[in-house]
Amino acid sequence: MRPVVLVVLCGLVSGSSAIADDGDWRASVFPERAYDFGVVARGSRIRHAFPVVNRTNSEIRIVDWKTKCGCTDVKVGARVIPPGAQTTIEATLDTTKFQGHKASGLRVMIDRPAWDEIDLNLTCFIRSDLTMAPGQVDFGVVRRSGQKPTSTLVLTYAGGRRDWEVTALKTQTGRIKAEAKELGRTADGRVQWQITTTFDPAGPTGFYKDEITVVSNDPGNREFPISVAANVQGAISITPSIINFGTMQPGQTITKVVHVRSTSPFAITKLEASGKELETRQGNEGSAPLHAVNLTFHAPATPGPVHVTLDVATDLKDEPAARLKTFANVAGAQ
Repeated sequence: MRPVVLVVLCGLVSGSSAIADDGDWRASVFPERAYDFGVVARGSRIRHAFPVVNRTNSEIRIVDWKTKCGCTDVKVGARVIPPGAQTTIEATLDTTKFQGHKASGLRVMIDRPAWDEIDLNLTCFIRSDLTMAPGQVDFGVVRRSGQKPTSTLVLTYAGGRRDWEVTALKTQTGRIKAEAKELGRTADGRVQWQITTTFDPAGPTGFYKDEITVVSNDPGNREFPISVAANVQGAISITPSIINFGTMQPGQTITKVVHVRSTSPFAITKLEASGKELETRQGNEGSAPLHAVNLTFHAPATPGPVHVTLDVATDLKDEPAARLKTFANVAGAQ
């Protein structure tokens, strides 16, 4: 048995502020409509997040979607996307019942700014000689200040190559550490390896996604992915975490209430908005497990999308400020 060292891959994320022409808004809003996972192990649950970027001056609303295979699950980050905002449509493909080339995906239906149906396609090639159980590394809900959770899965290779082995593991971020250990092999070339993954929750809260790329010594099929997921929760939560004030007239004000809560009493020490358009007022003072915060959005005179974040700091030790996102679209002159 030999340990395998984890290698971390770092990448750059780039974006564009270009606004698509009216006739090309679909390509702008859905910049990626197909994704190929490449070669994967049978039994793996592989996921991909399609970006939805609203570069138009109108609200986008997702009303429904339909998968192209019962093997595909879909999670939509937000059904209503204000101008200048973005979300993701995450599709997870379960490869347990298939082998060889597999195509799937989903069709998304939107009714704003106009009715349309958009195909988001997934493809992969599922190996018959390599299986994975379970099909992904899913840590579930973890506390940001809690212990580092560990998860294991087993790879079984039955391709007849007697010296088959895992030679490296690569990830997209540094918050997970993975190690591969050989469990045993038989004379006919059946080999089992255990992948042990440890997650560091001491980072940003929210849904965490990563991917382990397994590298083997098989020159024909050297690499394949393992999906990693976790839901990191802090001690403080804001409900709702996103406020859409909708379309507003210049000079108009709208007030809404959000609730800040924790399992233990706390005091709010600071409310800091990123823009002057958002005015805040704390509903109750002192220490309590639940606080109400009044938000008043003042639409500026300039038309267009407005985004303002609110950071809520508390007296809880080692707990970062919780963040609320707000949106509004200021209408032009009538």
